[in-house]
Amino acid sequence: MIKLYGYDLSGNTYKVKLLLHLLNLEYQFVGLDVKNKQHKTNDYLKLNPRGEFPALEDGKVVVWDSQAILVYLAQKYGAELNVNHWYPANAEDMAYITQWLTVANGEIFNFLGKARSRIKFGYECDLQLAQTQGKALLEWINKHLSKRIWLATNNASIADIACYPYIALCEEGNISLEGYPFIDAWFQKIQSLNGYISMQGIKDR
Repeated sequence: MIKLYGYDLSGNTYKVKLLLHLLNLEYQFVGLDVKNKQHKTNDYLKLNPRGEFPALEDGKVVVWDSQAILVYLAQKYGAELNVNHWYPANAEDMAYITQWLTVANGEIFNFLGKARSRIKFGYECDLQLAQTQGKALLEWINKHLSKRIWLATNNASIADIACYPYIALCEEGNISLEGYPFIDAWFQKIQSLNGYISMQGIKDR
């Protein structure tokens, strides 16, 4: 049985949950007591030495970092289920998807994610800078999506799953999603996928 360790209000945890549901995989969710810093305990650090979440346990395999977990699930179970579009095994698509995994871990998390974390959880950051950079990022992504349906390839991929949560949650960081029609259309495509699940803070489109 796959075990996913994480926090329900974490966008990084949610993206892994989302792919598990899209792949129709059975798993056990182990919610972490973040307020009491369960993710910093010795037991959890054996799973994720960075003391962050999520972490995935699949038999003897343990993977941490949400982007790495998406790659693992898409490669292992996508191939088994004959749904290779999540992370196709060709150099061009893999490169394009990896570009967006980097954006998800970089600009999206550092601008949109941190603005949300400052307002929703009280974490320290330069809120005005995060919001300003976040709006510029949304404009760039909206322009990119004006010429295509999905972020990286001609089909839904883990690039879309990786980037979706903190964009869809950015209004919790007081960053408006108004005026980005191509992002909105992309939201609708993701939410129409068979097996899609939402999370608190994400609006139906």
